[in-house]
Amino acid sequence: MLEYLLFAAYMLIGPLAWLGVGIALVKGRKRMNLLHLPIQPPPGMPPRVSILIPAKDEGVRIRQCLQSALDQDYGDFQVIAIDDRSTDHTGQVMEQMAQVDARLQALHIRDGELPEGWTGKCNALHRGAGHADGQWLLFVDSDVILQPDAVRSTVAFAINQKCDLLSLMPRLESHTSWEEMLVPLAGGTLSSCYLVPLTNNNHLPHVAFANGQYLLISRPTYEKMGGHAAVRDKFCEDIAIARLLKPAGHKIRISWGTQFAAVRMYSSLSAIFRGWARIFFAAGLGRPWRMLAAIGFLTLSVYSVYPALAWSFYRGMHPIDIFGGWGWLGAALAHFTLMSGSVGMLYTWTGNRRRWALLLPVAAAMVIGILLRALLICLTGKLEWRGTRYSQNHPRQTV
Repeated sequence: MLEYLLFAAYMLIGPLAWLGVGIALVKGRKRMNLLHLPIQPPPGMPPRVSILIPAKDEGVRIRQCLQSALDQDYGDFQVIAIDDRSTDHTGQVMEQMAQVDARLQALHIRDGELPEGWTGKCNALHRGAGHADGQWLLFVDSDVILQPDAVRSTVAFAINQKCDLLSLMPRLESHTSWEEMLVPLAGGTLSSCYLVPLTNNNHLPHVAFANGQYLLISRPTYEKMGGHAAVRDKFCEDIAIARLLKPAGHKIRISWGTQFAAVRMYSSLSAIFRGWARIFFAAGLGRPWRMLAAIGFLTLSVYSVYPALAWSFYRGMHPIDIFGGWGWLGAALAHFTLMSGSVGMLYTWTGNRRRWALLLPVAAAMVIGILLRALLICLTGKLEWRGTRYSQNHPRQTV
């Protein structure tokens, strides 16, 4: 009887749990698959769009990012690049490109100019918005590369669907094995923790998410919200904006946008750990409960397959009923198949190779390490990001 109870528990945390994950992933994918080409242009003249790109020490990629913004096949737009206290040649690249193309304006924030109580990115976008004259504001991270039809397609969709905010999930560009193995799994964990696809359900006002890598918002909505001043101290201002707007009745949508944009989030293993720990901490508002739940799920539902498989061989040699070890073996194989298939879909959808799902035990252990780092931030309330140290409630500039 004890073994039957253990088997039932294993079925719940193993095969059935991953069956549920797989179904949720497919349904979430369908709910977020909003932009289908071609997108019908709205009637009348296209509204002016201001593309705002903040950057800090992005000298390697900033030229490509800005050029992709300038190459948009959209009629009326401006690009505002904000150099946020960079110590490399980021600002110089911006100035060089601005001299060649009048549509690009370069702004510079110097050392000592980060106000008390502001995070660097929020301050940069706030400064940039003050120079923007577009009817729509598009916030793009400096590590994002846009396709030429990105602005035209997303603005048309937002106007046709009467959205106040539209955010995209770009393709995850990976140049190293660590990036390809870890970043999609960390993103999938975050999406599961915060039910990201349900952002598109208007009947759930308190489930809201946005991605600052590509965030399009109407100017009236942005001003009514209070701009970035309303989220000045947030480490993930994109999520905070969504959580302000949706309960207030604004229509926000998040969609897969792999055909419109690609992003390389982090270029090293240490950057992956630091960056994703910050994201998990900020998304949870410094509260640990969802991170603890994610650690519990990954620990139980990933690693339980291996003792179950070993026990199936033992039971095959020492059977206690007419099934011998076949019940455990069948459950373990179903567990492994459903787990690998579900995670494999995640890798494929983000533009990475499906075979990385076979290394899930390694990747899951590292994601657990990222979550533990985020929990440490929750305990200490201290975080350092891009050369600036912050406390949980009062961000401040490094002295």
